[in-house]
Amino acid sequence: MLALFYAAEHPQSAGALALIGCGAFDGVSRTRMQGTLNDRMDENLKRQLERLTDEFVEPDERLKARAELILPLYSYELITSDQKIESCDARAHQETWDDMMRLQDEGIYPAKFSCIKVPILMLHGTFDPHPGRMILSSLNSYLPQIEYHEWDQCGHYPWLERAVGEEFFSLLRGWLLRTAGFHPAV
Repeated sequence: MLALFYAAEHPQSAGALALIGCGAFDGVSRTRMQGTLNDRMDENLKRQLERLTDEFVEPDERLKARAELILPLYSYELITSDQKIESCDARAHQETWDDMMRLQDEGIYPAKFSCIKVPILMLHGTFDPHPGRMILSSLNSYLPQIEYHEWDQCGHYPWLERAVGEEFFSLLRGWLLRTAGFHPAV
């Protein structure tokens, strides 16, 4: 989401964009995502999430703990659950989200994305709570150049998913080489 915002604000300096598990830009997609998450939550997880405020006074630590607890809701079959989250910035997270919602409510985004002319690749897993095809549909009129690829047996973090991790890197690398002239060192 932030890559799209950057490219809309600085279209001359943005290169090809790879959107991995892209967030929603409309209420219908966000409602679907929340419904999926709610359906996947059991009572034990709900209780654990409710206790976070008591267990973690520090908002950054609470956000990190929440991310660790809900990781399984976003994942199909992870190779590892270690996302190497060094730290979180709860205040920046909340301010960014609030600003994003305000700009969407004001109709600025996603409409402003129409100024983005660079190639865009959108990668999603079918198990990702972010409803990839719905999000794609909401963006297509502004970004007709989006290429979309979706994997079964894949959640929000394709590089960590057992079934598609290697294919994810291969596809992304090939697309970057083909579209952006990107030449990774590895």
